[in-house]
Amino acid sequence: MGYLEEMLLRNGLIYHAPDGSRSYIEGSILSNSLVVKDSTGRITHRVERASNGVDLVVRSCSTNTVVMRIAA
Repeated sequence: MGYLEEMLLRNGLIYHAPDGSRSYIEGSILSNSLVVKDSTGRITHRVERASNGVDLVVRSCSTNTVVMRIAA
């Protein structure tokens, strides 16, 4: 998950705070269950396949809107 984690870090969707808290990626994109959780374990974003079946989209759980698209 190196590339995906780098893209999410760069866009501020996951973080590593100085106090040691961090958000993280959990799950598997193959089973459409890849999620981003904050330091308390609450799901903040879902990573899904885009409608073209190749790219990925990151969707906010609170608003259900696409916040980022990752080209394959």
